[in-house]
Amino acid sequence: MGSQTKNRKVKVIPPFALYKWAKNFKRVQDKFYGNRYKLRRIQQIEDFVTLNNLKKIYHIEEVRIDLELSKDLFVEKEAEADLILVTHQGYSRFPCIGIIEQIGKWLEKCPKLYLCLNRHYLNIDNQKINLDLPDEFQKAITSWLQQSLNDCVVIDLSRDYLDYGKNFTWSLPDRHYYIERK
Repeated sequence: MGSQTKNRKVKVIPPFALYKWAKNFKRVQDKFYGNRYKLRRIQQIEDFVTLNNLKKIYHIEEVRIDLELSKDLFVEKEAEADLILVTHQGYSRFPCIGIIEQIGKWLEKCPKLYLCLNRHYLNIDNQKINLDLPDEFQKAITSWLQQSLNDCVVIDLSRDYLDYGKNFTWSLPDRHYYIERK
């Protein structure tokens, strides 16, 4: 093998920036389908903003989800916002206590939060939670948030379903919550 590879020219190709690929993952997924469509979860966010007449949104995202909202609605600082919108997958990987602490930090800056969590990442560290929770995981997530944030209104805006991997949860997390300080 050494003599065969000795005479070959090796071409080093700079690696493709994976972080750019990850940011555009939804656009990559969209190209798999010939017909134009919109994810129900994206429409739900757009409708929530429109129907609640929100004028200043601070969006924390990882994957570009291409919300069809006016660019004028988005602000640069959390403290300027009427609503903090979190679609970033990374927060779902925090330990449970870390998620609750982060929610508290956001609510200190803005009293209204629209939080998207990926159920497949939650409690990834298998942390023991001393709460009485339902056996069904999706309902347990809601109960955990409501019990942990008892000084807040927590409204579950999610659709419960069995996930077989075809629901684009890797582009936009599937568990949606509106959280507001009481």
